[in-house]
Amino acid sequence: MDDPSRQLVLSLHRATALVDRVADAYLRPAHGITVSMFSALVTIEAIGPARQSEIARGLDVSRAAVSQRLVELVSRGYAEVTADAVDQRANRVALTPAGRALLADAWRGLAASDDGLERDLDLPALQHALDTLIANAARHLDSLASRGAAETRSGRQARA
Repeated sequence: MDDPSRQLVLSLHRATALVDRVADAYLRPAHGITVSMFSALVTIEAIGPARQSEIARGLDVSRAAVSQRLVELVSRGYAEVTADAVDQRANRVALTPAGRALLADAWRGLAASDDGLERDLDLPALQHALDTLIANAARHLDSLASRGAAETRSGRQARA
């Protein structure tokens, strides 16, 4: 990895960590939720009702991590889990009215409390750059997965 790439990785990590801390500093006292719970609510709203596996992909976490977050969200009445009508082994997750209300209040509060976090940023350009980076990373990971599957198949064929 060359120096600009290293700097990008470090800057992205630091920016993400700091933005998460800013959000957490507001969300915990104002709404009693963590930034990871908030992210789960945002994802469920964006793609839900959805299977837990789809939410895991949306958050880029394991299904076990989603299950842990859902226990808390369901117990607080912010999300509901129901059996999938198509696949009885799967569950569908949706926000409850209380979850939608919490999310709307949290978004408003975050917007009011960010204290200039977005100052001097060209948000459309940043969004475009991040979307491109995400697409490139996803394509790279898909390529690695395809290559790994091909190597597994060729290894089986060589042993046969």
